[in-house]
Amino acid sequence: MMDQMSELVRALRRELKLTQEELAHELGITVGTVNRWENRRFRPSKLARAMLIDFAQKRGLSVEQMLKQNGEVGISAVN
Repeated sequence: MMDQMSELVRALRRELKLTQEELAHELGITVGTVNRWENRRFRPSKLARAMLIDFAQKRGLSVEQMLKQNGEVGISAVN
């Protein structure tokens, strides 16, 4: 799951062409948090995972498709 979340955060940010700082601002979290998620030092809580998925969906992005494009399979570990 850690790899999937790390890749999801990175893929989401890149797809939206946002810096870590911009994504952090959009989500109302710190840049350090985004950085730790992307670098697999911490994983998002269940609430944060739900927030990331909602954030992606509101912007018309499919979380499952993003994970597939990044070589990950399935979404069960993300939910």
